[in-house]
Parts: sequence; C-alpha cells; structure tokens
Amino acid sequence: MKRFRFLSAACAGTVFYVLVSFFAGRDGLLAYRQQQEQKRILSVRTGQIQKINDSLQLEFTALEKDSEVIAGLAKKLGYVSAGDKIVKINGLSFDNERIYDPGTPVKAVEPDYLPEWVAKALGVSAFFVVYLYLLSRDIKAGLFRRRKESVFIGGVPVYDLPQV
Repeated sequence: MKRFRFLSAACAGTVFYVLVSFFAGRDGLLAYRQQQEQKRILSVRTGQIQKINDSLQLEFTALEKDSEVIAGLAKKLGYVSAGDKIVKINGLSFDNERIYDPGTPVKAVEPDYLPEWVAKALGVSAFFVVYLYLLSRDIKAGLFRRRKESVFIGGVPVYDLPQV
C-alpha cells in the first residue's frame, strides 16, 4: 500500500472532481434539467404565439382578398354603407374587439451550477483527505518504523533474542 498511496489518492480526487462536475457543473445534470424546464416553457409560449400569428394571417388574407369581409368588419367598427338603415338600441354593446395578448417576453435564464474552481478545489481536498487517511493507516500498520540493523559477526547475523 505504501507505493500506491499517492496514486490511489490522486485517483480518488479525480473521481470526486468528475462526479461533482457531472452532477453540478456547468454542463451537469442539474443545469441540464433546468434548461429542459426552460425549453418546455419556451415551447409552450411559442405555440401560443404561433396560434395568434396563424389567426392574424388568416384575418389579413381575408381582409386583403374578400370585399364582403371588409364590409363586415366596417359594420362591426360602426361604419355604414349606402342603403343601410341605422337603428340604435340602448343597453346593447357590440364591443367584439379582440385584443391579442402575446404575453410578457420570456427570456432564457442562466442555469444554476457550481463554478469550475469549486469542483477543482473539492477534488484537491478529496485527494488530500484520502492521502492523509492512507498515510495514517500505513503509520498505524508500522510501515514507517525504523528497522533494527542486523549485526553480522563473521558473516553470521546476530539476533537479539531473549535469554532463557
């Protein structure tokens, strides 16, 4: 474990950085979901405005090419033609004006996400935490204790054995 301590910690820090970027980064899942919601809202608004546009195009084409539609609209606006009889009835209102309301402008909002430097800082801190944990395990296992030097007398090692 002593040899792979640094490499394992670097791998853990990198994996942590990638996970934070994947879930909460600029192009992560959190930002993706927010953008999908905005896309849904904008498509609904686009559909509503398209219906209004189709209705206005149809009305424009009818007014441009059909004289009866022009006469009907003129009567609706209060104009009379030759030969019409005017009758006024109190209490009746003929305000059939349609007000086309396309709504308020909807602008795309920048999604919430963690900046890149935060993800990198979390990755580096994960590296240090894992490295210190692995180092403490190696110290507890005794991998850093000094070993006693063997003494050789005449080519034969002498061991420190307890006397019986």
